[in-house]
Amino acid sequence: MSTHTFSRRQFLKTTALALPVLATGGRSWADQPAAAGGGGFVTVRNGRFELGGAPYFYVGANLWYGCYLSDPNLNGGRARMVRELDRLQRIGVNNIRLLAGSETSPLAGAIPRGITRAPHAEDESLLAGLDFCLAEMARRNQRGILFVSNYWQWSGSFAQYVRWITGENIPDPDKPVMAKGDWHAFMEFSARFYKTPAAVALYNDYVTRLIHRRNTVNGRIYRDDPAIMTWELANEPRPSADYPADVPVFCDWVATTAKMIHEQAPHHLVCTGSEGLHGSLDQESVFVAAHKTPAIDYVTVHMWLKNWGWLKEPQLGPDFEIAAGKAREHVETHNRIATDILKKPLVLEEFGLPRDHESYAPDSPTTARDEYYRRMFEQVAESGRAGRALQAANFWAWGGEGRASAAAGSAGAYLGDPPCEPQGLNSVFDTDASTLAVIANANQQLKKLGA
Repeated sequence: MSTHTFSRRQFLKTTALALPVLATGGRSWADQPAAAGGGGFVTVRNGRFELGGAPYFYVGANLWYGCYLSDPNLNGGRARMVRELDRLQRIGVNNIRLLAGSETSPLAGAIPRGITRAPHAEDESLLAGLDFCLAEMARRNQRGILFVSNYWQWSGSFAQYVRWITGENIPDPDKPVMAKGDWHAFMEFSARFYKTPAAVALYNDYVTRLIHRRNTVNGRIYRDDPAIMTWELANEPRPSADYPADVPVFCDWVATTAKMIHEQAPHHLVCTGSEGLHGSLDQESVFVAAHKTPAIDYVTVHMWLKNWGWLKEPQLGPDFEIAAGKAREHVETHNRIATDILKKPLVLEEFGLPRDHESYAPDSPTTARDEYYRRMFEQVAESGRAGRALQAANFWAWGGEGRASAAAGSAGAYLGDPPCEPQGLNSVFDTDASTLAVIANANQQLKKLGA
């Protein structure tokens, strides 16, 4: 998930950066010949996504809670997961971004139960839930993007890895003492992860075990499963809150970790999960340096109109037009970088907007959201037609039949909004007919383009 409420402040410095020079010689990992039986894997060739030898364009969804909803101990959870995947399939969604790593944390805004409960101790029920998601997605020819940790607090985060090693308390950004919005202390604590070798080793160990895990539903080893398109290093990793000196350390972590994953899962793609320039000290040079390694197959950008303060209230009108124009420019900046400099595909991996006037009620109108979605999807199609880097989008987020009014701990209580946010804030519900039509139409257009 995006930084949403915590991205309102950007901690910037204009100090010149001493960035590492990363070798880019040779072909990228994704350009390596596919292994026997690998025809079902999404690949990258000449800066383009391909599946089965054809271009792979898509409008997909974020559904981070899939492994939680599919917990075999959650009454009705798996039945609902099947219904949600069927609904998504009907509107052409064949790509889903899933949480595949979370950490049990004492933070107020975090989910109370992480996949990793303690160092080297995983919650097998949640991993079985992830197995179920991937097995059901495979039956529908859907592909998954798996993010395996988080820079932010809501699913545990890098900060929890640091806490496990050092024993220190994490500055809690959701506590009343932090109510003025000072996320700086938390962000710097989370960024200490890259400079704490024992914390990185714990992360690497978890990722390695996941790559070699045997799916308890269909028997596939994760590393050999075409339903997995991408291993994503984390949700929105960034070098620090505002310290340019940390950039080389971050870039080295990205390159080393991506290479490690490729060596163990050679048929899959790897990306960072970066939100883009906002996660790169707002400096293009930092973004380029972090993504130049050939072990990163494609780049991502996240786009949050309201959370970045570009739009005060979700409704059509002059303010919406200005904000939507800024959104287009922001995505275009990343398209230029990906097309002309990095020469890698680009995915608009997160974007969303609350319902009109920020209502959370499922029966409230979505006119501004629908128009915003339509424009973002058209930007993807325009780029695809022009042979440029932007080729896909994942909207945030699928809420489906979930409702904030559902009983706590029930299958219906899961929505696309993480626990630190108002439930229903950015969720697309199964009853949002106009939004579903916009998504379905976009996928129809991209399918024609791919053909």
